[in-house]
Amino acid sequence: MAALKINEDIAVQAVEWYFSLKESPQDAELQRSWKAWIDSDQTHYQAWLKIEQFNQELGSLANPISKTLTHKSVTLENKNRRQLLRSILAIAFVGAGGGIALQRHQLFPVMAADYRTGKGETRQITLNDGTRIELNAESAINVSFSINERSLYLLTGDVLIETARGEAARPLVVYAAWARFQPLGTRFYIRSREQDGLLAVYEGAVNLWQTDQLHFSPLRIESGQKLVFDQNGLSELMAAESSDLAWQQNILVVDAMFLSDFVKELGYHHHGWIHCDNSVSQMRVSGTYPLDDIDRVLRALTTSLPIELVYRTRYWITLKAKSKN
Repeated sequence: MAALKINEDIAVQAVEWYFSLKESPQDAELQRSWKAWIDSDQTHYQAWLKIEQFNQELGSLANPISKTLTHKSVTLENKNRRQLLRSILAIAFVGAGGGIALQRHQLFPVMAADYRTGKGETRQITLNDGTRIELNAESAINVSFSINERSLYLLTGDVLIETARGEAARPLVVYAAWARFQPLGTRFYIRSREQDGLLAVYEGAVNLWQTDQLHFSPLRIESGQKLVFDQNGLSELMAAESSDLAWQQNILVVDAMFLSDFVKELGYHHHGWIHCDNSVSQMRVSGTYPLDDIDRVLRALTTSLPIELVYRTRYWITLKAKSKN
């Protein structure tokens, strides 16, 4: 049978399952959830085979590089070990014959990013020039400083940036899929996830230029302003809101958000898989929700919307229309 194309989402799910199982090998319910995921779709099975195949190949190699990699994976601190292993596993999918149909956010660059966060994780970073960065969950950036420019590449996710002072001769430029940004003495927030982008400026100003993905005239966004990018293009200027940064307090604030989009947001903070059935995907959600207890949030939804939760396991949840029985 010919190998199936493995898209990016399934590849990421397979890698996440790998790390979840490694971290909790005695969790019987997690094992059942993983088995259900494997059995539910042939491409899931193919993705898992790719990980197992790569692990076997790596373990059987006798060259010094493979020995060094596997030795480092054991001796490094847990966070660094996890990042290294993610990078190694990503090679299993993007290497020759990997079979992945990569989409906008390519798997390997995200897994091998200079700084990244996992599900439910935020991270604060101070760069060499003094620029301060905070990443939301499931976010990744690369950093490249030269004598002419300080470059940040937002591969995916959300980042709050407070620029360093005294570097006017070496501008900071931030690159994302949907735009290029140059801050001017600034504290600002950028979001870039699939067909979803946002720029909010809280101090100073940010110059904004087009990319190959999105064409528009250069813009200057002042303090207190924001704009949104989606499948319809750029929005009109709006007032920047502190609620856009609610993730810093582990909170999600939404106003008439589609349930499918809301579930996607919850997924960045949930170890497992949450699926929204098409029959309820266009329902609207508003309110303030804690991100440290996703099960509680889902239960609350069933009291405000005509939906029900189907738990295949604790890690595999489907939202669907409430039965009329």
